[in-house]
Amino acid sequence: MNRRIREGPLYRVFEEAYSFITRNTSSTSQFVKGSPKRLDAPVYPEEAVREALINALAHRDYSSATGGVSIHVFPHRLEIWNSGALPDGVTEQSLLKGQISILRNPDIAHVLYLRGLMEKAGRGSVLMVQKCREYGLPLPMWKSDPKLGVTVIFSTPEVTPEVTPEVTPEVIKLLKHLTGEMSRGDLQEAIGLRDADHFRTSYINPALAINAIEMTRPEKRTSSKQSYRVSVVGKQILAGLDENDTV
Repeated sequence: MNRRIREGPLYRVFEEAYSFITRNTSSTSQFVKGSPKRLDAPVYPEEAVREALINALAHRDYSSATGGVSIHVFPHRLEIWNSGALPDGVTEQSLLKGQISILRNPDIAHVLYLRGLMEKAGRGSVLMVQKCREYGLPLPMWKSDPKLGVTVIFSTPEVTPEVTPEVTPEVIKLLKHLTGEMSRGDLQEAIGLRDADHFRTSYINPALAINAIEMTRPEKRTSSKQSYRVSVVGKQILAGLDENDTV
């Protein structure tokens, strides 16, 4: 067990705690076909973890001498706990839906926001849910108890592939032609393909399978207004390509 106790100015505690998380959580790796480079990325989205940690520091119950913030890293999940229950009117379910939270310590939160350590006041859960969706991870979970405090939990998918998914030339070509948000038809035309079934089978589905692209309407997969955009994973794949890589 790696146990550390941190005390001091809030911003310093935050930096040391975040460093602890990055050192002790795993990363994911992908190999682009035709390139010797390995693409590494944190298993949990950095923006979501930072926001969860800073929220725990901002929302903890400072009136209790036994209160605090703790971090627990497990093989397939990350838990960040703070003392104090959720504010009145805020529930675990409403946070998951992106409710703007009520600040327990508005002065502390405002200072953290001015220092650039906190997103727009009260919108932490919105960012955390959004980033987990972009990473293709389960949505964060909140557990609250008046006596036990609040815990936010990040987790990896229950089934982790044993083999790193291959980034095919078709997926790379798709990513290079996908600018902003594009429909299947527009994207297919940009690449210059006529066969819709082939395009879906060889381009769209493999890219979705490795989370290289994401749907703009994930709740309506077959919508006629469905479009696609490059995900965080897709941007990392593109960033890892050599400038002379052509598809």
